[in-house]
Amino acid sequence: MKDLIRKTIREVLEKLYPEHKDIVFDVDFPPAGVDADFASNVAMVLAKKLGKKPMEVAEKIRDLLFVSPPHEEGKGEVIVDIAPPGFLNFKLPSSVWQKELAKILKEGKKYGTSKINKGKKARVEYVSANPTGPVHIGNVRGGPYGKVICNALEATGWKVLREYYHNDVGGQVEKLGKTIWYWYEKLRGKETEFPEGGYPGEYPKEAAEEAVKKLGSKFAPSDQAKLTNFALEYIFKENIETLKRLGIEFDQIISESKLQKSGKTAKAIEEIKKKGFAQEKEGALWFAHPLLNLPLTPPIRRAGKGEKEGGSDREAVIVKSNGQPTYFASDIAYHKEKFTSGYNLVMDIFGSNHHGHVPKLQALTKIYGFDTEKFKVLLYQYVRVKRGQEVVKMAKRAGNFITAKEVLDEVGKDSMIFMLLMTAVNTHVDFDLELAKDTSEKNPVFRVQYAHARIESVERKAESVKIGKTNLALLAEREELALIRELAKFPEMVADIAETYNVHHLPHYLLGLADKFHQFYEKVRVITDNEEETAAKLALVRAVQQVLANGLQLMGIKPMEKM
Repeated sequence: MKDLIRKTIREVLEKLYPEHKDIVFDVDFPPAGVDADFASNVAMVLAKKLGKKPMEVAEKIRDLLFVSPPHEEGKGEVIVDIAPPGFLNFKLPSSVWQKELAKILKEGKKYGTSKINKGKKARVEYVSANPTGPVHIGNVRGGPYGKVICNALEATGWKVLREYYHNDVGGQVEKLGKTIWYWYEKLRGKETEFPEGGYPGEYPKEAAEEAVKKLGSKFAPSDQAKLTNFALEYIFKENIETLKRLGIEFDQIISESKLQKSGKTAKAIEEIKKKGFAQEKEGALWFAHPLLNLPLTPPIRRAGKGEKEGGSDREAVIVKSNGQPTYFASDIAYHKEKFTSGYNLVMDIFGSNHHGHVPKLQALTKIYGFDTEKFKVLLYQYVRVKRGQEVVKMAKRAGNFITAKEVLDEVGKDSMIFMLLMTAVNTHVDFDLELAKDTSEKNPVFRVQYAHARIESVERKAESVKIGKTNLALLAEREELALIRELAKFPEMVADIAETYNVHHLPHYLLGLADKFHQFYEKVRVITDNEEETAAKLALVRAVQQVLANGLQLMGIKPMEKM
């Protein structure tokens, strides 16, 4: 409908102001309290260019719109009003919304999907947790966020490859190995000092205990690598299991160690050298590219120590002075594969601590001939866990952070997902454990689930009621049409998430829809003495239930039938 209204406005502009027929203007749903279906700011945009009063321009446009009804069949009256400071408000015939309701009922689970991006392919990497410890509450935020983006992309026709990067080599792995060895020795009754820079908490001890059970207790110091690999695998499996409990799974897991063993990392290093983007300095090999001053992906932050405002250092080590390739060296190989694999979109979803990595990856798009506009890096901010007003202290098991598993065990999957998604990704999250466990309307996911379950209850009550023919034309009351109009926002919102990645709009939309249904149900009798009227209203509440279910499933939350 928005496109039809926009097209009709342009036809009017071509008659009135042909030199401005291509101006950019909005057609959108009006704010709450405005008795209209759509609103446009075209008159205000145009008034600035013409040097006229917006209300005068709006009136002139409105007079021609009366003879150009913006709906497909050209039947029924479209009421166009003007409102200060110059909005054009459109009220469509009820038949338009009845037709939309019929579409929802017909499409069912497919309502909200489209084929606008059919034939396009996307690679999306998300979570990619630190391999040396349990996935923590901050890092796991990227899981539900990435999942909804992937689901929204698929809902609009994209073919999506979901990826996880396991950076299982490097200095952090060496520190883990020393920590595991410390606990291994302690478990064998030997006195030893905790390694400098070792990992605190109880999880390294758990990994060492598991190693004793599975591998025995007769390893020599020369066998430390075997214990390190065991611990890495132990932690990795636990993290993947935690993610699976959240409904997050991947099509492909890339291992940094395999990139190195396959020779891909070494080959990528040689290519960078041959292309002239590497230089020797202080005994190491550095990456240097003129495009490293590209701006960071929002949110914009102040420069850190040793950095320039708006970006990171202009060089990065590829090979250390000891001859060992760095994390970035393997990332070059990994992103070369991404950028040359024929995908239309490559997306990395990282924690905000990776901000300095972004310009280097953007530079790689130029090196490998990939359109910079098709490479997206999304950065999510940290999560602070609270219990009411009190900030929760670090977990004993992890030592210096709160694990995702602990939060998941306490509040459950649905609350955890919903509450992590409610905040814009570039904003810090205060995750309230008490609110997440609440089973009242204070808990946002409870309100949405309750609306779905309440409709299920209505359906059960209606089983004993004689239902006549479903005549959607009977749904013409203000409350009924307002509810249908709210449902009609869903497909556009899914398409918008696939384009802007504003995932937080989804839980807020579902909350708004649930609240509108509860208000409707309190005011309007669904099951009445009139068979046809009952059938029509049941069709409406079924459509509400369908859209709630479709939205929840995009988030990886199973709709509840009983509560």
